[in-house]
Amino acid sequence: MARVAGAQSTTVVRRRRRTETPTIKKSFTLHEDVVQAADAAVRAGAAENLSAFVEAAIEEKLRRTRRAELYGAYQEAAQDPAFMADMRAVTTQFESAEGDGLRDA
Repeated sequence: MARVAGAQSTTVVRRRRRTETPTIKKSFTLHEDVVQAADAAVRAGAAENLSAFVEAAIEEKLRRTRRAELYGAYQEAAQDPAFMADMRAVTTQFESAEGDGLRDA
């Protein structure tokens, strides 16, 4: 796992959640070097505080996990001959509409 030696940005990430989801308190056991790197990143302005930094890291991991699942589904669909035939048919049907609304050059 790559470790952050320090943040290069001095901009503090300050963002409010769009929802009023309540917060909950959790306890985690982390490796000391990870906590030290996260603390250094917060001191350098990567986040308003350690909780915000950890939450942002978890959200990023969740986004990557969801994206990987979606790409896996795309790969699976690409192996389905019926799906691919349907996609080719739809693409062919929309080819005539590609230039709609564009002015003549």
